[in-house]
Amino acid sequence: MSRLAKCKPILEAAQMWKQRCLIGSGSLFGEENLWTLEHFKELNTHFVQRPDTGNRSFVDKLKDQLANTTPEAKRLWAEVTWLFWLLISSAGRESKIKQIRMAWDWSARQFPSEHWALQDVLNQGAVHPGPAYQIQRDKEFSFIVILMSSWFSLSLPDRESLLQDAWNFAKWLDTNEGAERRQFRHVLLYLLFPDEFEPSVVRNHKQKMVQAYGKAGGITTSVENLDLVGLDSAVLKIRKLLENEHPGEEIDFYDRRFRDVWRDGKDEDGSVPSDEEWYRERFGSADVWLVAPGVGATLWEEFRKLGIFGIPWGVLGDLTQFKSREAVHGKLVEAGAGENPVMRSLWTWEFVHELKVGDFLLVQKSGRTVLGWGTVTGEYSYQPQRATFQHVRTVDWHALETPIEVEGKISSKIMTCFTPYKTWLRDFFARIDGEEEIEPYGIERALGPLFLEQTQFLRILDSIRLRKNLILQGPPGVGKTFIARRIAWCLIEKKTSESIEMVQFHQSYSYEDFVQGWRPTETGGFTLRNGVFYEFCKTAETQPDVPFVFIIDEINRGNLSRIFGELLMLIEGDKRGSEHEIALTYSETGQRFSVPENVYLLGLMNTADRSLAIVDYALRRRFAFETLAPAFGTEKFRDYLINFDVPDVLVERINENLTNLNEQICGHQDLGSGFQIGHSYFVPEEPLDQHETWYQSIIETQIKPLLHEYWFDHPNDVEKAVESLLR
Repeated sequence: MSRLAKCKPILEAAQMWKQRCLIGSGSLFGEENLWTLEHFKELNTHFVQRPDTGNRSFVDKLKDQLANTTPEAKRLWAEVTWLFWLLISSAGRESKIKQIRMAWDWSARQFPSEHWALQDVLNQGAVHPGPAYQIQRDKEFSFIVILMSSWFSLSLPDRESLLQDAWNFAKWLDTNEGAERRQFRHVLLYLLFPDEFEPSVVRNHKQKMVQAYGKAGGITTSVENLDLVGLDSAVLKIRKLLENEHPGEEIDFYDRRFRDVWRDGKDEDGSVPSDEEWYRERFGSADVWLVAPGVGATLWEEFRKLGIFGIPWGVLGDLTQFKSREAVHGKLVEAGAGENPVMRSLWTWEFVHELKVGDFLLVQKSGRTVLGWGTVTGEYSYQPQRATFQHVRTVDWHALETPIEVEGKISSKIMTCFTPYKTWLRDFFARIDGEEEIEPYGIERALGPLFLEQTQFLRILDSIRLRKNLILQGPPGVGKTFIARRIAWCLIEKKTSESIEMVQFHQSYSYEDFVQGWRPTETGGFTLRNGVFYEFCKTAETQPDVPFVFIIDEINRGNLSRIFGELLMLIEGDKRGSEHEIALTYSETGQRFSVPENVYLLGLMNTADRSLAIVDYALRRRFAFETLAPAFGTEKFRDYLINFDVPDVLVERINENLTNLNEQICGHQDLGSGFQIGHSYFVPEEPLDQHETWYQSIIETQIKPLLHEYWFDHPNDVEKAVESLLR
């Protein structure tokens, strides 16, 4: 069993807490009832549901979040803090007491500094959880509050029943939101059931224990296929094996003689293994491949259900007939795959001859999102009965509960060996394991996939922070929508959609849609219904420290005075907040409205649409304006195309031809810079083999129709321009 000698005082304290609080709904430090559903609901309302994502310290934010809670809720938080630190060795008694006392003092009651639970037991500590436990305290505490709210929603007999069976309790615990990523999950299980669970709070450590000792313990299931309860069960089996091998000895997996086996001899000082060492521990001799199940991952669901991964070009027949990659290349040319299908011949050959049973597959969508992962379980087979993707391997798939977006653009080819990119893989799997330290979304992350220079992006951020309202204007295809979301994430300082709303204006859009108006009901009457911006502002009022960004696409396509109405005054940067509230057109008597100070308006304007009304001066005075230009000729745009294997010659043609065309458009008396062609037309989302065909298709189907609209009365000019582009 895992009742280590050093843990004895900790486990005794945990049992006392279990009886007084977890079962008795009482208090650890006093005689009142603190551990109740009522008080955890209060903490849920004020802390979990009102996250503070600003740059202030955890303590400063917490003080504001708990400011309007009852004294009982504040004292409950103090006792939760005691539980949070009880098992942890990375902080001393004084540091722990300081954090416990902080919340208790906010309740204006004398702190019980002489209480037994605040003495030497806090000096013990048995587990060093790593920096994530401290850095992500907000997430750990949110999990505790959610977990305890769920716990105290159960009847007392149900709670007592769960506490009689360690594995049933663990299964129940893992049904709660966030359990798979939170280290406190492991802390709690050990404190309550030390005979079944280890004093180890890092999931990856447990996986390494199973990888190192599992074979001797008769564990045949890969650690990647074990859920948390299965992983804990496997570790217990290994413990019993070691206890039999070392009778009468205390088995501590973090003792050097055992730790060196599963951690590959790393020092006690916590030195971090190199990327090569990490990869070897994680994947052994297997390769990791990034794969695309069809364009836009359209075949992901089919592949996942059938347990397969496939590639196209069934016309080639059984691929085992080809003795070299050159033979595959030649056959692809004959089959119409282009003049030089280098990449297709590469991944076709690799699929048969390089991909091995046991290799690891990461499923990507459009080079920006990872949907799941799997392990190759079977050799290549040709299945001509399939309608498409007849070349098949069997795979044990696992879909991610929440797809993971990656920064920048990763390869979007059907198959790419990612084994050489160990640093990227290490960072990515830290996200899957829940061990990463969450970094705020900042300028560097935003600029990664953008073609903007840093100076312009900083100017944009400064403008919207100062004025509260900004319009991004530019010709079609300069990435206004793509940039807008990154501006929003920088303002919020994290990548989220929770405090972002987006609408698109059009000629029929009205005040009633945007702000408030009477709407018909199913019974034939009318009801006053709030519009999207009204509701957005009311939500923003509940989280005053969180920036809320409202994006308006095609802002100059609507009748702006009719849509905004009296809000033209309220959206001004110096007219924000409750002191400027007014009655709205349809408001009931006594009701008033204002735009919160934490709301930012970000409009997007296409400067090339002749049908749009000119933005009136009333709106222009309330917005800052930033003009976006095409990125042709820039180093970032060139590097992007080369990264997609677009030949250098074609890259130069695109830059030169489109730059010349835009100069012609800028100098035209009826057009101007607002009608230029944007670079987004030439930003591929999927891998390309037939690059010339791709380029010509864009010119014929997208650029040519746009030029006809520009020069509708000069068709000869259009033909000359297109001819020049196709040279």
